[in-house]
Amino acid sequence: MRPAEAAARRAVVEAGRRLLARGLVERTWGNVSARVSETHFVITPSGRGYDTLRPEDLVLVDLRDKSALGSGKPSSEKGIHADAYRLRPQVGFVIHTHQEMASIRSVQGRGFVTDHPLLGGYVPCAAYGLPSTDTLRRAVKEQAAAHPKSQAFLLKSHGALCLGRDMDQAFAVAEALEAVCGAQVAAALPPAAAPAVPELGESTRCGATFTLERRGQVSTYHPGDPRLRGAAALHGAIYRLTGARAVVHCRAEDVVAVSRAARTLRPMLDDLAQIAGAEILAVEPSARRAAAGLVAGNAVLLRGLGAICTGKTLEEARTVAMLLEKGAKAWRYGAVTPGCSALDRRDAWLMRFIYVTRYAKRKDARP
Repeated sequence: MRPAEAAARRAVVEAGRRLLARGLVERTWGNVSARVSETHFVITPSGRGYDTLRPEDLVLVDLRDKSALGSGKPSSEKGIHADAYRLRPQVGFVIHTHQEMASIRSVQGRGFVTDHPLLGGYVPCAAYGLPSTDTLRRAVKEQAAAHPKSQAFLLKSHGALCLGRDMDQAFAVAEALEAVCGAQVAAALPPAAAPAVPELGESTRCGATFTLERRGQVSTYHPGDPRLRGAAALHGAIYRLTGARAVVHCRAEDVVAVSRAARTLRPMLDDLAQIAGAEILAVEPSARRAAAGLVAGNAVLLRGLGAICTGKTLEEARTVAMLLEKGAKAWRYGAVTPGCSALDRRDAWLMRFIYVTRYAKRKDARP
């Protein structure tokens, strides 16, 4: 392996861990690459977490035809990275993230002028396209060609793309973009001012019983026990009537605020539609209604009480809660900002369908 390629692989792995530590990426979302030469770059593989990534796991890609060298499967967004390197000979590092504030700002669908020295004077916004599609790639390429000085790009309802001559600069661009977008969102969005709500706890199912942790106490119940009351009855109904293996009550302020204001939360961000559901219902806080609201997704709003989030593991349920918190803030931002819109229903349902029938099944099949 050439020294340039070895150095590029080490830099990508380090960048992934730094991004994870700063909260700019989560789990396997987003992708990172580094230029190796005029014709090749290395990129993170599809579906691998940043915390366990090794230099040898990265995939070498020919930027001329996007072909991968070796047996690894490169990120499905490799085309966007290839375009960035072709259009910008000075760019040596590319980061695509779903970072919170940039993602929320992206729902406005338009760019903005900025005097931040790292961002190139203007941050464009690429039109929406489903992830990993030529539509999204063309939209990003169009903006990159039209704004040759821009170092950061918003991807409508999806995330951000950040460029740099090396890892340090690309990382600094991502952080600068998050700070600038955070200030814009904060200026437009009044505080949630949601009242405190009772804790309904989180639980996991094991065999015929489930274990509920609430207010620091852990108890074990049978979901079919007719004597269940309150939070235990809620969790029990969900286990009886759905395939959930873990349940989390989300009490984040933005989620509670949306649970008081919305009848249905139509996602403005595509990661929420994919992981939580194409439409998230708001129901009265009864056990049966909550369980019924989870039939089509992994989250349901309880009026005035936040939301219930489910998954096959506690980690998955907590991830749904995290995305719902970001999605609720985006919904609130969209409600007070002109030009914002929810995802097209067809796109939202298609993303959810693909996730449930393909990605989730592949994940379940892993050893």
